[in-house]
Amino acid sequence: MQNQNQLWNKHHSEGNVRKYSLESTEFVKTVLNVVDRNSKILELGCGAGNDSFAFAKAGHNVTATDFSDVAIQQNSEIYKDTKNLFFEVLDLSSDFDLPDNSFDVVYARLSLHYFIDSVTRNIFDEIHRVLKPNGKVCFMCKSVDDSIYGVGDEIEKDMFDRDGHVRHFFSEVYVEDLLKDKFKIETMKSDTDLLYNRESSFIQVIAESIK
Repeated sequence: MQNQNQLWNKHHSEGNVRKYSLESTEFVKTVLNVVDRNSKILELGCGAGNDSFAFAKAGHNVTATDFSDVAIQQNSEIYKDTKNLFFEVLDLSSDFDLPDNSFDVVYARLSLHYFIDSVTRNIFDEIHRVLKPNGKVCFMCKSVDDSIYGVGDEIEKDMFDRDGHVRHFFSEVYVEDLLKDKFKIETMKSDTDLLYNRESSFIQVIAESIK
């Protein structure tokens, strides 16, 4: 993960993420339509903070996290006057230093597809742990239908290192297996659209925690 951290710190330092993140995303608009008012939201991999800001502006209490300390520093300055929006460094490859049953919603757009299977499963265990009963996890990941699936050095099944950029591509079957016994899937959608100015295929999921 150290190499990936350096990669993303470089991207954020050079503005390569923020230039594509000036507006809230379509996914956050979808999620805003299904979450309760005044929810306590944990965002995993907030990037440039555009969706974090959209949640806070809609009246939610947001803890926005990223493993890039550069992104967190930039966001903390840019959004310093936004109420109910807090930024913290969080490395998803380790257990979360967060209390049990403390969030109504966990939101992760394009941030969970960078880890080997065992780490990914631990991430979803941690998401389940920090969610309140009947809380929602809302996430979006690259899918196995993406045009760059299979490009680069294979790390393990459905995971590749392409010029130093690691991605784990999800299938609907894999999502169902990740969530079984802990979450009830409310919606799961596979689609293709422009992401960061390139056609990409992805899976969007909204699920409810079972406790």
